[in-house]
Amino acid sequence: MTDLEQYRQEIDAIDQELTRLVEQRFEVAKKVAAYKRAHALPVLDSSREDAVIQRNQERLVRSEYETEMAAFYTGLMAISRSIQEKM
Repeated sequence: MTDLEQYRQEIDAIDQELTRLVEQRFEVAKKVAAYKRAHALPVLDSSREDAVIQRNQERLVRSEYETEMAAFYTGLMAISRSIQEKM
């Protein structure tokens, strides 16, 4: 097995875990949507989204990935909003 094949296997294993966790996050986002609907709250809470991005940037071991982490969570939360809006 080449180094490249090994790296790809590592990425595949990480992707498998990410998929499980993201699906779990989407299920909780649906619960959030139900709560927001029941309490007449808007789907978008930009201050909450900003806090989520900042908190996850602070969790990084390598600060060089702050921009990429912000992009990742921005996209993830956009998808979560889409799921909430469909409900």
